[in-house]
Order: sequence, then C-alpha cells, then structure tokens
Amino acid sequence: RTFGFEAAEKLCDFDNEQPVLSVRTNTLQTDRESLLRELQDCGAEAEPSRWAPEGVLIHSHGSLDALKPLQEGRCQVQDESSMLVAHVVGPKPNEFIIDCCAAPGGKTTHLAALMHDEGRILAGDIYDHKLLRIEENAKRLGIHIIETEKIDAREIGAEYEGMADRVLVDAPCSGLGVLRRKPDARWRKTKEEIEELPALQLAILESAAAAVKKGGVLVYSTCTIELAENQGVVSRFLELHPEFRLETTGKFLPLPTKHREAKMVQLLPHIDGTDGFFICRMQKKG
Repeated sequence: RTFGFEAAEKLCDFDNEQPVLSVRTNTLQTDRESLLRELQDCGAEAEPSRWAPEGVLIHSHGSLDALKPLQEGRCQVQDESSMLVAHVVGPKPNEFIIDCCAAPGGKTTHLAALMHDEGRILAGDIYDHKLLRIEENAKRLGIHIIETEKIDAREIGAEYEGMADRVLVDAPCSGLGVLRRKPDARWRKTKEEIEELPALQLAILESAAAAVKKGGVLVYSTCTIELAENQGVVSRFLELHPEFRLETTGKFLPLPTKHREAKMVQLLPHIDGTDGFFICRMQKKG
C-alpha cells in the first residue's frame, strides 16, 4: 500500500540479494586509501563507498577472522547508511555526547572517531552483554572516550537533564530496512509489534530531548522504512516540543546526494542501494 506493487516487488527482490560487506575506516588509526591497499594486499576485492567518506565495500574476502585490518582495529563492520548518522550528529572534540541506544557500538565508535577521541561519550543500553560488545569494539579500535551505562533510554533525560551537547537516539524499531542482512527477521515481524513501536520510540525521544542543552542537537534514526516509526514519530514529537526545530537533515550528509535538501532523510533499499534508513536532526532553541 505504501510503495505500490512495482516498487514493493523491487524492494523484496533487493532484500533477497546477498548483501555486500561494508566497513568503516577507523580514521583514528588509518585513512581510507591505506585501508583499501591493505585489504587488496589481503586478497580482498574492495572499493570506496559513494555515501560515506570512510566507507569501503568489500565484494570478496576470505574468513573475517583472517582479515587483519578488521581484527586489528583499522576498520569496523558497518553499513553505508548507518555511517551517515554520526556525520548528521556532527560531534566536535571535547563535547559531551549521549548515544541512548548504543549497542553494538558502530555509531558510537564513529562519533568518537569524528571527535578525534577527545571529549566524552556516554553509551547506554539495557543489556549487559550488549554493553560488553560496545566496550570490546572501542578497545579494538583504540578508543578511550566511551563510557557505558546500563540504563533504560526512557530515563536518560531525568539522569542527564540539560547536560549533553548532542544526543543520538538510534531507536529500537521494526528493522524493515535491514531484512537483506537479517533474512530470518521477516518471519518474526507482527503487525501488532510494529503498531506498538511508535509509542516506545516517542517516549525515548522525549527523554533524550530533556538531556540536550539549549542550542544542542538531537538526532533520531532508525533502520526501518515504516512511516509511522519515522516521520510519524518526529512529527508528533515536534508538535509536543516547540522548543525544538527541525533542521534540513540532508545538508549534514558527508557527501553530495539527491537527499541534500531533505528535511528528513529516508534511504530506501530498492532506490538507494543501501539498507533502509531514516535520519532526522533537530536543534533545541537557545
């Protein structure tokens, strides 16, 4: 109903394809050109991403356990669309950043790299084993400014009210944009679950908003293509919180794309060739 038959068919076809391995250069340790050369020396077939300046697409490779740049922390597995989020957040060195739903840490460690590992990042999650994943990734990548905390994202605002320069809410969602990478997930989705998610997403976003300083930035992202979870949640939030204004999210994307003028960025797999992803940037009035 949302996309029409032809586009829906293309989307389903895309989700049935084998995904390309996508990695992000750890710019604290190396640069993309050096990483590309090292990957080629390892026998991998790789090319630069056209979406993210740190991104690399690996079309063929051996065992990931034997891929030295990955194991030694010079890159991190992360989809191209996911790499855009940290650029939209736009962190600066020595700022205090909160990543509310941070596991497994791809975006968190990207934020740290953009900050040159200077400042403070609080990475929250409700599961101990997921916090451990963040810590492991940070250690492998040589990052020191990330601290983890076991906390429900709906409580972030009460604990850190008005403290953060920038807050990222990469919200729990239906994941309908990443079925290519999680093919079994399509059999576990229910209409009821998807209908319940916007209320949770809005509650998390409202809590996160309370943690933002005046003049600070709030970014909301998901890996779904469901309107109710994306534009619907943001529109409702802005109705309830006039102290926030919607920015032109597309202008914060790192490389020129057709989404440059978009107030809210929605990537669609069958059109953009990436995971389905939504990103929206808002600023708290000073």
